[in-house]
Order: sequence, then C-alpha cells, then structure tokens
Amino acid sequence: MDELRAWAVLGRSADFPYALVLGHLRSVGKHFLDAELLRLLDEIRSSVAESESGAVGRDGSSFLHRFLDVVLDKHDDRYDYPSYTALSLLTRPAPTDRHEALRSRDEVVLLLLADLLRFEERASTDTPDAPHDMPPSPELIAKRARLAVRVMEPAALRALPSGVVDAAAVAAVPGRTPGGPLAAEILRSAAPEQSLALSASVQPVYVLHDEYLFLRTLQSFETTFTFMSSALATAVRRLDDDRPQESAELVGTVADVLKESLPLFSLLATMRPEAFQTFRTFTEGASAIQSAGYKTFESLCSTPSLARLASSAYTSVPLVRERVVNGQATVQGTWHALIAEHRLDPADDAALRAAAARLESVHQRWKQTHYRLAVRMIGERSGTGYTQGVPYLAAVLDNRLFPAPDRHSALVG
Repeated sequence: MDELRAWAVLGRSADFPYALVLGHLRSVGKHFLDAELLRLLDEIRSSVAESESGAVGRDGSSFLHRFLDVVLDKHDDRYDYPSYTALSLLTRPAPTDRHEALRSRDEVVLLLLADLLRFEERASTDTPDAPHDMPPSPELIAKRARLAVRVMEPAALRALPSGVVDAAAVAAVPGRTPGGPLAAEILRSAAPEQSLALSASVQPVYVLHDEYLFLRTLQSFETTFTFMSSALATAVRRLDDDRPQESAELVGTVADVLKESLPLFSLLATMRPEAFQTFRTFTEGASAIQSAGYKTFESLCSTPSLARLASSAYTSVPLVRERVVNGQATVQGTWHALIAEHRLDPADDAALRAAAARLESVHQRWKQTHYRLAVRMIGERSGTGYTQGVPYLAAVLDNRLFPAPDRHSALVG
C-alpha cells in the first residue's frame, strides 16, 4: 500500500509496480483483494485516465488503464469471461495478410504455453510461483509438459527459426521436443512489451496452482479463435472476389489449426477436479459462453437461426449478435450465392466442400471432447456464467457449422 501511494504521487505509467501488484494478487487471489487496496487502485486508475495520453490501445486506453480494469473487474461489478481471461491485455489486431495472421497467432500461443511450462517447472522447486496451493506431482508436471509441447510444435515450426524444433522428429513422434529448452528459447526472445502482457494477464481468483493452467489454456483457445475468425472473414472476401481456391485454402488452414489445438483439451483434462471445483466457486459470472471469439468464428461459417440468435449463446455476445443481425456475410452464404449465380466451377466447388468437411469433422471432435471434459469436471452442475453447463453442451452436439439447406439448425454454443 505504501509503495502504491508513493507511486501515485510521483510515478509514471512506465514505472508502475506491476510485479508488486501481481505478486500480491496471486498470493491471495483476485476475489480476496482487500477493500482498501481496491479503492487505492481505483483512485490510481482515475488519475491515469485523466493524465495519460500516450501508448493507447485500440479502445483509447493505455495498457496500465486496461490492466487496472482487469484487476478491478469484480470491484466494478462487471466481472465476466473476457475480464477473467484478461483478453484486453493479450489480443492483438489481426494482420490482414493471412500468413502474418497465422504467425501472430503462433507467437502468442507459444508465449502462453512457454510461460505455462515455466510455471509448472517451478512448482517442484523450493520457491514456487504463486498461486502455489495444491502443487502437482512431478509425474503430472511431466505429463502437462508433453501435452503443451504437442500444441507448441506445429506453431514453433512455422514461427521460430529453423533448427529450434526438429521437424523430422516431430513428424515421427509428436510431443517429444524437450519442453524446458523450448520454453526458455521462446521466453528469452520475447520483447519487453510481450513479457509485460504475459505477466499481467494471469490474474487468478484464488490460490490453487491449477488455475494458472486453466487460464493459459483458455487464453490459447481464444488466441486461436481470433485467428480462425480473421481467416474466415478473409475467406468470405476471397469468394466475393471470385477467388474460391484461396478461400478453400483458408478454410482448410482453419481446420488444421483447430486440429493442432485439440491437445489443449487433454492438457486441460490434467486439471484436478477437486482444484477446479474449489476455484470455480469464485468465478461465478464468467463463462465461455461469453466468448466473442468463438461466436465470431462459428457465425462466419453460416448464419445462425433466429432461435439461436435469441438464445443466451448470442445474447451473451451482443456485438457479435449485432453483426449477424445486420447481415454479416458468411462462407456458406457467399459460396452458395456463387453457385446460384453460376460463378463457381465444379473443381472449385469440390475444393470448398472438402475444406468445409474437414473443418466440420475437426469441430465435431472439438465439441465431443469439450463435452466429455465438462462431464468429468462439473457433472450436472450449472455453468459459471449462469448457464446450464453440461446439459447445454449435450443439447448442441448435433448442430453443424455448415448445415444442409434442409437442416439449418442453430450453431453450436
């Protein structure tokens, strides 16, 4: 408190004691921050808003202001899934070039999982990082490292210098790259602003070790959804420009990246149910049903039904819903319009069908895995965002991203 008061009098945004605040937050959990501390941080945020004019983000606020918004979400009574996962501190504008967009996704996912590997490794030392209650066994730490590496290897082969990961070894047996050296290389090359965002984006609600894993896995999924949405939006534009082969390649890339991300569910499944049941008590109000990234991805595949748009799946993401209601173009809608206008030859139609089928197949696996994990972790309990939880996931298993014209059901939640 004394250090923060001193900074409030003399400090500059660049000198804000992030490590001090984060160290304390992680040692007690955001849900249990002292009321006096919260009031002081609120006062600091107000002064930052009044005085700071440089280094602003897309929403016109500085990184410090966005950081304090995340810390104070419960204090402000606006706590939700985006604030719990600190997406405002991690999200980058997606580059328009599809290769750069994929590289951007790869870089962020590599940083997130490298940081997770570092955190897991420190759990077995005499000075583990907070949150550190219920530390995992050495065997569990090793299993988590293998699963994280499975997700990291394809991204590393694309984004890191040649030789950091052995492509032949990955092709032969995925997941065998030594996680410690890979993580160290990734974190060592991170720019200062990347390191700050990486640290600032872990704000657990409680003090259990496994919540760190939970946050980093959710953030990795969200980063992937951002790329997938960007790629599908580009695919729609390519169709509109009579470039269907490029569109099919983009849809195929989305399928590949989603498939590469499937081991994230296996990684998440290493979370101990007793740990999850404990810290989720303090995450009420934050649910993945509020994921705008996921809803953007699915609504770019095809237009949701009116019933779907009226459900909590879309009322939870009003900006995404508004875009859909206002006539957002979709891959399926634009593709079928080309067929109706006789602007698509059979070979291009076949390429699009094959790419869409691949994405549909991977997405069905994704849903089934998500459902099984939810059953294991929460059973028949309700979700944390005032949702139905497992029954909701079960109800949407049969829905499709690219429904047949005579079977236009709502998209999956």
